[in-house]
Amino acid sequence: MTRLVSALLLAAPVLAVLFFASSTAFFCLVIPLVFRAGWEFHKLVNLSGWRVGAWEGALDACVFALAVWVGGLMPGAVMLVILLRVLYKALSGKAPEGARALALMSLFGVVWVGGAGGMISLLRALPEGRAAVFFVFAIVWANDIAAMYVGKAIGKRKLAPRISPGKTVEGAIGGILAGVLAGVVVTIWMDVPGVSAWLAAPVSVYLGLAALAGDLSESIVKRAAGRKNSSDIIPGHGGLLDRVDGLLAAAPAFYHFLYWTAL
Repeated sequence: MTRLVSALLLAAPVLAVLFFASSTAFFCLVIPLVFRAGWEFHKLVNLSGWRVGAWEGALDACVFALAVWVGGLMPGAVMLVILLRVLYKALSGKAPEGARALALMSLFGVVWVGGAGGMISLLRALPEGRAAVFFVFAIVWANDIAAMYVGKAIGKRKLAPRISPGKTVEGAIGGILAGVLAGVVVTIWMDVPGVSAWLAAPVSVYLGLAALAGDLSESIVKRAAGRKNSSDIIPGHGGLLDRVDGLLAAAPAFYHFLYWTAL
């Protein structure tokens, strides 16, 4: 029950802003979420051995999200500044052993969290942006819920035991199938840009696999940090990053799908 209530309290304001506010208001909601997810990611980097300020990585992620949203030359210019700053810190005499590898992990977090935040905001800015974002939400949420319950009910074969011991092959398949069902239903209900009725199923599979990759990517970082969750801010769920890791991969995947096929 705690898990369900927490999920509803988290989803309700996001959906309210998505459907009843402007794309700019949606971006303003995304930014603090990017900051929190970036902060949690860099806390994991800290636990892995590199004492980077979590607020630094979180702020970098927000600036990069803004750059992606603005577009043009901004993403490349901002990324260059962040890259030079992170490399300078990693190569300085005060940096600990292994700092270079951990600097790359930090940079990955900035690009992953900030880039996804910017791209999901760009999806909302499309003419049918509400439907585009909700399409991604529905697939990722259905995938997460079904993967957990199917895995608990019939899961036997471990999907990636060294990375995430709790995930099973059966749960992953169940999650992807549930995501396909959710994607098809949303496509029938709403006019999702770039996704016709016959494309709904394969695109949903594509986004489901992307979400799974995002989940496993965060699991690798948590494994390196020796933590089960990124934080305990959401009762029954762990951290914000634990809840949006799949979305952080699925949203950019859908944005690039639309960029190359429909935009």
